[in-house]
Amino acid sequence: MSTGGLIEKGAVALVHRAAGLTMALAPARKEQVQTVARVVAVRDLGTATRRLTIAADTLRTFERSGPDEYVGLLMPERGARLVMPADRPDPRAAVAAMPEGERPALRWYTIRAHRPEAGEIDVDVVRHGDSGPGSAWACRVGVGDEVGVRSAGSVYAGWRPGDAAAVDRVQLLVADETALPAVCAIQEWLGNGPGRPVSLVHVEVPSVETVGVESIPAGALVHERGDAAPGSAVLDVLAQEPIPGLGYAWICGEGSMVAAARRHVMRGHGLDRRRISHSGYWRLGRPRP
Repeated sequence: MSTGGLIEKGAVALVHRAAGLTMALAPARKEQVQTVARVVAVRDLGTATRRLTIAADTLRTFERSGPDEYVGLLMPERGARLVMPADRPDPRAAVAAMPEGERPALRWYTIRAHRPEAGEIDVDVVRHGDSGPGSAWACRVGVGDEVGVRSAGSVYAGWRPGDAAAVDRVQLLVADETALPAVCAIQEWLGNGPGRPVSLVHVEVPSVETVGVESIPAGALVHERGDAAPGSAVLDVLAQEPIPGLGYAWICGEGSMVAAARRHVMRGHGLDRRRISHSGYWRLGRPRP
């Protein structure tokens, strides 16, 4: 994509299927998964979005605890071999403790799909040149390259629509290009049929061409912002008339957009803040430490 300063997506939530009906946060994973994996397929979905298929035997027994679950990718520097950090509760600290020159970059991405029978996961990465380690790695990665995979060790506010009353009402999902994999995964998790909640999905992207049609969630209302700032296209829409029957909102993407959209939903649509899950995956012009 053309947005300057876009940095890699931050942590998304771990949620449990049962927690989706209770507003309770999912328990942290008792044992973390940290393994060396290999890239087995690379495919461009759009001019700035690349899908990586990553495989490891450990992923055959890995169990996802929610649709917008994320994993950390440990990516070696250009021309360097992959050296894994110590398997500690805090993976960031473990990486920071490694000698310079061996230290991989650690960035977090939503699992777009998991095929346990093949030991594979798909991860979609928004590429923006060499302006961040995740994008730089995704631009040069090839089939056969090694990458570390680390499960998440913390629980954040992810998709958890609340009690039955909220589930029976409208669920609003708002995402930018970095959160498209999570929205698609949520829709697949919900499935089809008479018991599925009504979803209203707004996605803001630089253009459909940059993310690719396959990345767009089914039935989503798409807002193209071009080279304008994140939120410039979708926020005006959210500021319009209240949404009848709104019971829950999930808002993820660039931090400033997420904060403004959350305010719109609370003030303009009267939704209690406890009915809103939100996460700033990245901030324009501010690289993650």
